[in-house]
Order: sequence, then structure tokens, then C-alpha cells
Amino acid sequence: MYARLRLCALAAIILAAGCSNDPPTAPTPVPTPGAPVSALMSCPASVQRQSLDALPVNITWTMATVAGIQVDKGSCAPVSGTSFPVGTSTVTCTADLPEFAESCSFSITITPPDEKLRFTRFMAFGDSITEGFVGASFLPAGISSRDISAMLRTGARTIPGISRAVEPLNSYPAQLQNMLTPAYPTQQFVVANEGLSGERAVQGVSRINSALLTTQPDVMMLFEGFNDIDLAFLNQTLGNTSTISVTPIAAALRTMVLTAQGLGVEVLLATLTPVTEAREESDPGTRVAVLALNAEIRLMASQLGLGGVIDLYAALDGVPGAIGADGFHPTTAGYRLMAELFFAEIVARYDITPRAPTFRVTP
Repeated sequence: MYARLRLCALAAIILAAGCSNDPPTAPTPVPTPGAPVSALMSCPASVQRQSLDALPVNITWTMATVAGIQVDKGSCAPVSGTSFPVGTSTVTCTADLPEFAESCSFSITITPPDEKLRFTRFMAFGDSITEGFVGASFLPAGISSRDISAMLRTGARTIPGISRAVEPLNSYPAQLQNMLTPAYPTQQFVVANEGLSGERAVQGVSRINSALLTTQPDVMMLFEGFNDIDLAFLNQTLGNTSTISVTPIAAALRTMVLTAQGLGVEVLLATLTPVTEAREESDPGTRVAVLALNAEIRLMASQLGLGGVIDLYAALDGVPGAIGADGFHPTTAGYRLMAELFFAEIVARYDITPRAPTFRVTP
């Protein structure tokens, strides 16, 4: 009521100013009743707040003014003190005198909570495919896929005719970190690459405890076993076409999972990536052995409560350009696909960003 009286007094003064014989001491704008006077009406500045829990945020503001005098609270819609949801809303304020019928508006922007993961420290454990041996588009003259496997078992990081065979920056752990960082900008991530070219699963059992204690991850991504299959074929006598037993390999993987769990580390277990026809032709039965080990890996994930596997085989099988000319090492594009799969699984399992509730409309 007090604001209304002040506005009326202001209107009377302004209208009477034209009849006075005394010149004003300073130039004063004289509005014509009913004419636009939006210049005399001023809304508060737009407001931006963050919702920390994705729920509406209560916002209050200073009332709009007409020629410096506050407009009655009821003249703004919504009123000050309203709770605003995530997004941008508009508040419109209108003067309460017909002579000042113009309105003004301002925006209320509520931003969502920062994206957040439960864990920030990850470790990728495995062999050359974890370390980042990039499959070339063609094999150098005189080099076979079996030659590459043999060289890697000796610890080679480069192969004659293939420059920078191990490319850490193109490995799936490096690409995964590059995905996590912009997706969760308020957190700092570590994706340690504990891949070792040529390693067999039983050797991984001897190494994993030290790697876990050194890197201290929250989550371990385990991907290993191909070298065991490859070596088993290499050790077969000429003419022996019997199926490779994957039981010892699965047992070694189980031991590594249990070691990590014993240290309180979550485990993301992955299937082996596919082999191409070129590899199958050089070592018939490789695909059968890979599929058999993958079946053991899926069973293991269920038995040990790992929440399923990251099925790299299914995702990369038959994808053009995903596997290099040696028939088993992924290309840079293949590693990108692997990183995307691990990223999607990590987000699905560990994202704890508050989300706005959704409501079902009952017909």
C-alpha cells in the first residue's frame, strides 16, 4: 500500500510539473499517460544458480522499480521466492498503475549439478593389446602374424617395417582417459596403463599384486589371455589338430580377479577381441579357442559377481578396419571402439550425478 501511495504521489507530481511557472532545476522526463514508459521501469538482473541435487531452487529477488520506486510484490509472475526447476524461466513484472502499464522481464537460469563419477582411479591390466600395439593395415614383407607374436613375447616394442608398433597415446586406456576428462570436468582422472607385451596370464598372476599396490586403483580393467592361446598353438606338434584347453588361462584370470577384489578393487572383466580370417588361416582353431575362453570369462563374471563383462569380441567382430593385418591386434580405430565400450560401462556403473526425477503421466 505504501508503494502504491508513493507511485500515486509520483504521478501527481509529474502531471503537475507541466502547470508550474517555475522551471525545473534539472531536466526531468515527463511521460504521457498511456504512452510507453518502459524506460522508467527496471527489472532486477537475470539470475543464474546451480542445483546441487537436480531439484528446483528457491530464488528471491529485489522488486522491479518504476522511476526508482519498487513495484508491489504481487505484480511479478512468478512471485519472488518461487522454486525454479533446472532450465531457464522468465519472470515478468508489471507496474500497478494504469499510467505505467508497461512491464519488464528477466530470466532465472538453473544449471544442473556437475557430472560426477564415484571413482576416479582406473588401471588397465593386460598384454600388448592393453599396452597399445597398433595393428598395421598391412604386414611388412617377410613378417607373418606369428612372427609378430614371437617378437612380442621377447618384449619387443617395435617390429621391423612397422614404426612405433606400441603407441601408448593410441591405446585404449589413453583414449579412455581422454573421454573421461571432458565428460567430468570437475574431477581428475588417472587411467594407468599396466599392459605388458607378450605376457601370458600366468605371468600376469605374478605381476598383478605389485601393479595394484603401485597404482592403487579404484577399478581394474582386465583383458588378457590371447598370448596363452597363441603359445599353445606354437607348442603343438606338427599335425596335432586337437582343441586348445583354455581352463588354465581361465584359472589365471580368476586368480587375478580375486587378487584385485581382495584389495577392495572393483573389476571390469573383458572378453578377448576377435581374430580375422587371416589369423585363422595361419593358425586354424584360434577362433574356437578364443570363443571358448570368452565363454569361461562370461561364466566367471557371473560367478564372481562382476556384473557382466565388457564384450569386446561382440563389439569388434566384423567391424571393417577394427583389427589390423596381423589378424588380432586392433587398429587405432579399434582401440577407440574399445575405449568407448569401457567408457559406457564406467558411466553406467559409477555415475552418481544427481538427476531430476521423472514422472509418468497416467492416461
